[in-house]
Amino acid sequence: MQDLQHQEDREKFIEDFLNQRDQQEDLYDDVEVIVQDGEQIEETIPSMPTELATPISLTQQAKSDDKKKKKKKKKSKSANLPEAGTELADDYVEKHAEDVIEDPFDPEHPLAQRVEYAIWKYRKNHKFSEEKRAIFDNYLRFGGIKTGPNMFLGRATSADTPDDPEAAVDFEAAKTAIDTVPDQEEEEGLEVNFTEVAQVYFGNAFIRQSRFTAMRDFIDAPILIDAFLRYLQIRNVAPEYADDIAGARAICALAKVQLPKCKQIIMQMPGAYNKACADYFGTSMADMDTSWMTETTLTIQKQYMSFLVDTVGTTSEDTKKKVQKRIKDPEQVHQTEKYEWVFVRIAEIAPFSASAAGDDLIQVVFENYQDTQEIYKIYLEKEIVEHMLVGMVTALTLCKLSNGEWYIEQARRLMPTFYMEDECMTEEDYDY
Repeated sequence: MQDLQHQEDREKFIEDFLNQRDQQEDLYDDVEVIVQDGEQIEETIPSMPTELATPISLTQQAKSDDKKKKKKKKKSKSANLPEAGTELADDYVEKHAEDVIEDPFDPEHPLAQRVEYAIWKYRKNHKFSEEKRAIFDNYLRFGGIKTGPNMFLGRATSADTPDDPEAAVDFEAAKTAIDTVPDQEEEEGLEVNFTEVAQVYFGNAFIRQSRFTAMRDFIDAPILIDAFLRYLQIRNVAPEYADDIAGARAICALAKVQLPKCKQIIMQMPGAYNKACADYFGTSMADMDTSWMTETTLTIQKQYMSFLVDTVGTTSEDTKKKVQKRIKDPEQVHQTEKYEWVFVRIAEIAPFSASAAGDDLIQVVFENYQDTQEIYKIYLEKEIVEHMLVGMVTALTLCKLSNGEWYIEQARRLMPTFYMEDECMTEEDYDY
């Protein structure tokens, strides 16, 4: 019998006892007691496998999974490239700076070849979103550049010159170029004019494009094209057209400010007041004859007007109140003339306070683009007028009232102050 008088001895005894019991339980974990013919027989139970009986063990599978996790994804070719349209510094260095031909921008090379190569290099060193690519391609096509595979080095294979060591290089370059610039020397009547292309494109053609309707497009387009023109300057692609390219960039600078304004204005035109005038005077709501209506018909009419209030959000009374912001007695006024899609220019904008309410009416004087002596004084909300600039042009359907005032029934597109007619467009191309 052990001496358990001391606390330490008792604690050690208990610890030894527990350890011994655990060991005995472990011994019997793998033993099964079977009763056979009245006798107890102990039989060892096979231990569970530590790994699954499959072609690949759990351990191997875990290692395989770790390898898969560690395996890096292959980077795309556009990874770490700047976005197309990013402003370029004077010391801009391209990620893919290598050239497939020696001195590609040597002035001795034809201009068409230099510009083609510059377009290819810009594409290769910038990341394009789908929308920006569409804008860039559209601008190039407008400028007479064909987008698609081409041979900007003059040949596509080395079969004709098997002994030329540079032939293979030419072939690789030809495969990667996708834009064809017409050669000024080969095509009769071809004129190179960077400034005019930019002015007609942003001052007219771009706004007519059904492909580009979002405000984001109107913001991105001039930024993108200006960045490309800046690239031409940095790489000294066309030194003989340095002033012309600078002029094109000046147009882009105007477009950066004015194109978003044009989009914002046309989204709000013709404004609440002019819409009310069109509803009130154009549909003769104020002159509606109800004398012929029976009580039942009048009830139906009231229900219909109630339906308009719920769905459209206006009634004849609401419309009348909007008209009365300028015309106090609209019942005494009626429409006398209507001119559809008159091409006009903003000639004058009345002074207004920046703190004025957005729905305050401001007078804007439009003049006929063809006959500047013909003017139309229109009232528009300040929230529209504050984006306008003298010189912007648009097409309006104008209505004249018996009191001498004009209102806008419809408006379609607004062009910037640097608007220029497109000589290549025919009468059929115009939708107004």
